[in-house]
Amino acid sequence: MNVLVTGIGGFAGPPVAHALLAKGHAVEGVLRAPLERPRLAGLPLTLHALDLLDRERLRAVLAERRPDAVLHLAGLSFAPAAERDPEAAYRANLGGTLAVLAAVRSAAPRARVLAVTSAEVYGAVAAAELPITEDIPLRPLTVYGASKAAADLAAAQCGRAYGLDVVRARPFNQTGAGQDAAFVCAALARQIARIEAGRQEPVVCAGNLDPVRDFSDVRDVAAGYVALLERGRGGEVYNLCSGTGCSIAEVVAILRSHARVAVRVTSDPALRRALDVPRLVGSHARATRDTGWEPHFAWSDTLAAVLEDWRARVAAGG
Repeated sequence: MNVLVTGIGGFAGPPVAHALLAKGHAVEGVLRAPLERPRLAGLPLTLHALDLLDRERLRAVLAERRPDAVLHLAGLSFAPAAERDPEAAYRANLGGTLAVLAAVRSAAPRARVLAVTSAEVYGAVAAAELPITEDIPLRPLTVYGASKAAADLAAAQCGRAYGLDVVRARPFNQTGAGQDAAFVCAALARQIARIEAGRQEPVVCAGNLDPVRDFSDVRDVAAGYVALLERGRGGEVYNLCSGTGCSIAEVVAILRSHARVAVRVTSDPALRRALDVPRLVGSHARATRDTGWEPHFAWSDTLAAVLEDWRARVAAGG
């Protein structure tokens, strides 16, 4: 397949490009200028610089390239930023999704669309509803979750109403090399790398250590997207997750076990979220049933890789 990936310059974009290329697919990417991205360097890609909200240019790219599939990754992914500017969050997450769907409908109506949203759409999940399946009602608590839920529903509606081949993915928390330090695993790893380098006192500051989340390696999630493009059922929605809960305290403990120096941990109330669901753990049974996909990377190895990545970035001045 010739696959057009929106948001290919973001955190998940390079692992997705690698996963698609490894399966023999041709990859094109849409991203905002500049096109030069170190994590994409050397990959055999065709890149297009444009804003998804420029609907005419987006439609023109699809009309010219006629992809077999569109993997829609682009959007605002940082929940606190969405809280600060809800209109921007809806513009990026819902508006961008609507723009992609409209362009596909107009210029490449036979293309499969994989619309990537988020497990944040589930929101207020009761303990009795765990592990979360795709049939749990959407009850988002955050602006980010609501904007992704709107995109999720819009993608499903367009598939039903206009006969588009739409598949939806709801990834749970993911991390890996290259992630921004605004996200919890990367933030903790960066602090340890800075402590090892003598650039920070030997104290790791974290927010609430109690919440339990379902973490995956971004490379597993990328492989899940490829599996859904190849074998997912049209009109269906799929969780991509590990199926295992891990508290933030456990993340810290694993990172400390990989650290080269002793560190202490403190919980900073300023880093706590106002709305935090105690436990979010998913089930990937549907994705496994329909596509055979399962996560493979050991969680401790993933965190070790994140820490090693931050050692290199700190050494380079990051």
